[in-house]
Amino acid sequence: MNPLPRSRPLLRALRLVGLLVAGLLAAPLALALGGTTAFATEAVAHGQGVLWAKDHTSWLGNYLLDDGRHGYCIDVEKPPPIGAAVDYLPGTSAAWFGTDDSARLAFISREWGAPGDPLTAAAAQLATWTVTGLAGHDQAFFAQRANGDADLVVTAANHMLRVADGAGGASRGVSASVTLDLDGPGGRVVSDLVIDHLAGARSPAPGSFTGSATLRGATFPDGRRTAAIPNGVPLSIVPDQRGATEQVTVDVVFEGLPFGADYRLGRSTGDTQSLLVTEPYDARAEASATASAPSELPFAPRVITATSEAVASPGTELTDILTVSAHPQSPTGTEWGVHRARDGSLQPIPVVVESVLWGPFGTLPEPSPRAPADAPRVCTVELRIEGGPGTYRTPPCTITAPGYYVWTDSIDPARTPRSEGGDRLQPWSSEFGVATETTLVPAAPEVSTVASQHRLDAPGCVSDALSVRGLPEGAGPVTVDSTLIGPLAARPPAGQTPPDWRSSPVAGEVTTMIIADGTHESPCIPVAVPGFYYFVFDSAGSAARSPSLRESTLSEAFTEPLVPPFADTRVHESESLEFRPPPSSPPPASPPVTPPAAAPPATVPPATSPPALPPALPPEGPPTTARAQLPRTGAAPPSALTTAVTIVAIMAGLAGLGVALRRRS
Repeated sequence: MNPLPRSRPLLRALRLVGLLVAGLLAAPLALALGGTTAFATEAVAHGQGVLWAKDHTSWLGNYLLDDGRHGYCIDVEKPPPIGAAVDYLPGTSAAWFGTDDSARLAFISREWGAPGDPLTAAAAQLATWTVTGLAGHDQAFFAQRANGDADLVVTAANHMLRVADGAGGASRGVSASVTLDLDGPGGRVVSDLVIDHLAGARSPAPGSFTGSATLRGATFPDGRRTAAIPNGVPLSIVPDQRGATEQVTVDVVFEGLPFGADYRLGRSTGDTQSLLVTEPYDARAEASATASAPSELPFAPRVITATSEAVASPGTELTDILTVSAHPQSPTGTEWGVHRARDGSLQPIPVVVESVLWGPFGTLPEPSPRAPADAPRVCTVELRIEGGPGTYRTPPCTITAPGYYVWTDSIDPARTPRSEGGDRLQPWSSEFGVATETTLVPAAPEVSTVASQHRLDAPGCVSDALSVRGLPEGAGPVTVDSTLIGPLAARPPAGQTPPDWRSSPVAGEVTTMIIADGTHESPCIPVAVPGFYYFVFDSAGSAARSPSLRESTLSEAFTEPLVPPFADTRVHESESLEFRPPPSSPPPASPPVTPPAAAPPATVPPATSPPALPPALPPEGPPTTARAQLPRTGAAPPSALTTAVTIVAIMAGLAGLGVALRRRS
């Protein structure tokens, strides 16, 4: 610890006067606030300990506070606290040290907070610094302040730390326990403490501490419901006799226990050392227990059941959640019946709950007292309940198909032996079709479609064949809307939904009614414009139910359709069609015309004779002789005028050829 500055009497007097005046001014305010304002206390002088003979300043021990308490320094590197104000608070709330070190500090303050012996106080201060930190020094560095007793102080400090870590030493906390025994006429109650020492949990000797016990459903022999109860010492009680059982509850509280890790911290309000203050915080331990004995009254159980899944899928392992309690009309009231077990203990009457899962149904089952005779049964499971009231879960049943499933449950007294209270057990069974017992397994039909044609060369009509699998039997009709997208100029990528498909042209829409699995052909849609087409389809599923008051107050699953909406807007080859008419055929090429063979030279008439003229053309109209057959090119035959002109041109050519030959000769 750093040496204290030399005393300044005037300054100290002024400080005390200032504190006194501040206290007087604050008192009315504290009264006005109902006394809730906390004031800091001050370390006023050395308490118990020793002063170092070398400097007559360095101190090893505790300090006296102005409220009469003492405190050990815990910040070895800071100045001493004389004249400094400190605030009290639980040390664990400051969280400066771990739980075990806090327990050691609390133990030191309890055992050696104000020992009255200077060397013991010096050893306690050294033990405290050993826990909180020696700032890189060893114990001997600080123990030399004890002058010739330095070795003794070190030995004593380490002994304190061993005691703190040993059996019955420092503790993290304390807990209480209490038991009730109602065997035979009357009964008894016993409570004990368990202290969580650093060296291990243990209970104190019987009668070491006294708590307070409060009974409900019983009294102590003097007729009162409260009494002082020593730890580990049994007390007799008299249970009340009413209802189905002798049910007794006891609450036990122990206060002011010198255990736990919560020490009183004097936190410095300045830059001086904080203090481990005497009188650490006491601990409180409490416990409760309830016990009961059987009566001769009949016992009626009740089970409130709920399916584990309101909506599930095929392959789900479905269970029934059972909330078991006494029936409101049971002669035992709200108490669950008990029986005397072979080992003498009182145990709840065991019951066997039989649970049956029915289904699947195509429609929501209607409530009835029992399941219909022809209802399909999925499985039967049993659960033996031995713990009395509580929530339990049955073994699972696997559901494999879509539809509605519903649980029913029952308790048969014959399944409980007489020795376990079966003779006092009354039967119970649930209704069929209870909403909370019903599970919906929505269908997920597999739909594949194939267009009736995939290529057209001329305008035609195309339909869509819908192959459906997985539609629940009795689910009711489902409508599927098929839309033929097109005509498109180009084929979209297969297996994808074009991003602009909603703005694509539509050739037509048709609706197909589906009532069962199989292949269903849609109505035909005309296709007249060339291009690429493909089908898409969507369905709203089966009609959603409007829940009744019973359903809407118990479950939300029944507003969902058995067959949810489904659709497919991707491009599939099987749903695609291409209309490409053949191109128009051009006229075939005419065969080459073979020129006529050269005629033999004609006899040249005399010069004076005019050339021979062709015969006169017939009058306009069809010739009297048959026309020559023309190649079938698709053009009309030549007219009579065209034929005549052609003949004249040929004859003129022949005459010219004859004149030329004559001139050469």
